[in-house]
Order: sequence, then C-alpha cells, then structure tokens
Amino acid sequence: MIFHQPTSIREFIELSSRLSDQFITLLAGGTDLLPRYERGQAMPDHLIDLKKLSDLYHINIKDDTIQIGALTSIQTIQDNQLIQSEFSALYTAAVDFAGAQIRHRGTIGGNIVNASPAGDLLPALYAFESILTLIGPEGERQLPIQNFILGPGKTALKQSEILVSITLKRNGYKSTFQKVGLRQSMAISVANVAFVYSGKAGAFDHLEIACGSVAPTVAILNKLTSTILDKTSKPEDWPKLIEADISPIDDIRATAKYRKQVVIKLVQAFLKGQLDV
Repeated sequence: MIFHQPTSIREFIELSSRLSDQFITLLAGGTDLLPRYERGQAMPDHLIDLKKLSDLYHINIKDDTIQIGALTSIQTIQDNQLIQSEFSALYTAAVDFAGAQIRHRGTIGGNIVNASPAGDLLPALYAFESILTLIGPEGERQLPIQNFILGPGKTALKQSEILVSITLKRNGYKSTFQKVGLRQSMAISVANVAFVYSGKAGAFDHLEIACGSVAPTVAILNKLTSTILDKTSKPEDWPKLIEADISPIDDIRATAKYRKQVVIKLVQAFLKGQLDV
C-alpha cells in the first residue's frame, strides 16, 4: 500500500485522477476505516490521507446559512455555540456520538460519505435539508444530502470527486434529536430520530422528521408530516403513517419489530407533547 497526503484540493483531484484505475481509499478521521482493516477487509493499493486539506476545516457563519467543512470534527461541531443554539438536533447528535476519542477524531464528512443508515449525524442533516458541496475534475456541484446517499455505503460521489462542505439554512427552526442504543455510550444506534419544526398554539407550520437505522438510507416521514401539517390525521393514524415510510431489518443489534416500535414510540411522544393531544 502506498500512502499519499495531498495538501490542496487541486492536488487531491490530480492525484486521484492519475490513480483512477487503482484501488484507492480515502482517510479522514479513520474511525470506521481502521476497524474494517482489523476485521480483515482488503487493503487498498493507495491510501490518500485528507488531513492536510486545510480548506476542509471550517465553520463559516453567514446571515442566512452556516457552512461546515467536511473535515470538521464531531467535537468541534459539539463545541460551536451557534450550532448549539440554532441547530439543537445536530448538536445533540454530536454529543451522543460515541466517546470523546471518536468525537475528536471523527469528521462530519466521514459520517456522511460512510453512508451508514445508523450514522448519528445524518437524521439531523436530512431534517435540516442540508446541501453538500462536491468538487471534482468537472468542477463544483451541489447536491441535497438525500440525493447524495444512495444506500448503505453507497453515494453519488463521482470518480476523483471530494465532499468539501455541508451547508444548512438558518431558518430559526426548533429541533431535537433522540437516539436509542444498546448502552448509553459508544453504541451504534438501534434507531435515531431528528425533529425540525416551528409553530405555536399546538400546531406546526413546519415539520420534518428523519429516522436512522430503519431503512437502507435515512427515512423521511413525509406521509406522517404532510397529514399533520394539513391536520388530516389523528393520533390513532400515526403508527400506520410512520410504518409506510420505514423498512427496518433484523440484525445483531435489534429486530425489525423492535426498531419499528421504538420509532413509533419516539415520534408519538414528541408529537403528543407538541400538539397536546
């Protein structure tokens, strides 16, 4: 295996383009990558370390958006005061993200590109309708996160392209995040849910609910939220509307039935608390 450490995005693109016919792996935080090798995954021909790409470390705050560089650590996200106050679901997901060592090493870009259905940051990023900026040989492009993650471990990233930043709109929405795992810390989610909302007097005028670990990608509960926004559903309708947008599976952490029950209970409790029903 040959190790590379480009110092600019241009150098990365030129290097990865030159090695396009080789088995290449990118290294950001390495918190998922290294355990895979320890479990016997084949080593790549070339390992490209991204940590010296200084343009990918930032949190840029503007009047209407916040932009987070792809190599920003989970701990840096947790520590940012604006994220704490305006993007509570993302902040809470960062707090609940594994242990301190992983939070200091792991990156938001790695959590996205890893494309795990259980990724703790993903439900909040979906619910906030995050836009990803990608740069490659053909230039720069933007994609909504839901169009970028295609399935477990699968993304829309093109050859020699790199995720450089994540942009969220500062809409002033309230939000919250809830996670259920097999133990309190260092646990992969059995299910996790992000709620982004606004409204008053027991009614919503905006509502996004995104669930992790219950489908091949993060599940957006559109069937449920649309009926709540137009006030055409009752609490007894909610479980079936939730089930219509999720497709959990059995694995070593939980059964599909349990995941379904967890998500339904979390969503019902949130909605009943907000709507006072």
